[in-house]
Amino acid sequence: MGQAYAVTAEFYDLLQAAEQLGVTERLLDRWLGRPEVGVLDVGAGTGLATARLAARCAVLVHAVEPAAGMRAVLLSRLAGQPDLLARVRVHARGVQELGLRDVADFGWCLNTMAGLDAADRAGALAALAEALVPGGRLVVQRPPAEAADSRRDLPSWRLGGDLYTGEVTTVRTGPRGVRWRFDYRVSRDGALVREASEVFDGHLASEPEFDAELAAAGFTAVAADTPGIVIARRR
Repeated sequence: MGQAYAVTAEFYDLLQAAEQLGVTERLLDRWLGRPEVGVLDVGAGTGLATARLAARCAVLVHAVEPAAGMRAVLLSRLAGQPDLLARVRVHARGVQELGLRDVADFGWCLNTMAGLDAADRAGALAALAEALVPGGRLVVQRPPAEAADSRRDLPSWRLGGDLYTGEVTTVRTGPRGVRWRFDYRVSRDGALVREASEVFDGHLASEPEFDAELAAAGFTAVAADTPGIVIARRR
């Protein structure tokens, strides 16, 4: 398998940013508060939430993104914005490898847990707990509890007359697994110019299972939001 997100990094913002930003702004309005220690953005991707966090907060934002393709877009997003550059530190490894301790009182982790099996989730949650100070708040998206074979279209956009489209196909891969295939296409005057695809494997976990994993890592779930969001407090 090639480098993770090597294909998706090119298309992610164009086809998915509008939806993701809507979710991000709504959740930040409700749950961000006013961090005083620091902010942790785990699975920062192309930096959509990172930039919003840095713009809203006066403290350092730790953006954790091990995928080079996504991280390149994140850095490009910050380039030329000195006010944001001064408040964002980018980490190029997984949170489990960083050894961060007491660096933040707000944590953000969306679209990440679904890609981790139980052991890796436990490691990531433990690292998040170490990175957050006691009483710190974590906004984390659950892994899916179930998945059915399905297909859906991503939003389409025109760029210089070319039509960019995408679709996501979901397939169960066993009692605890799921696979997402993202297909991207660029068309001009009705003719296909190019296409590319990328596959991601995911892992299912019931709500009680994930709640237990949060508790084992040192978190107490205090609220819920959509889509599949848990608000947890670091004990």
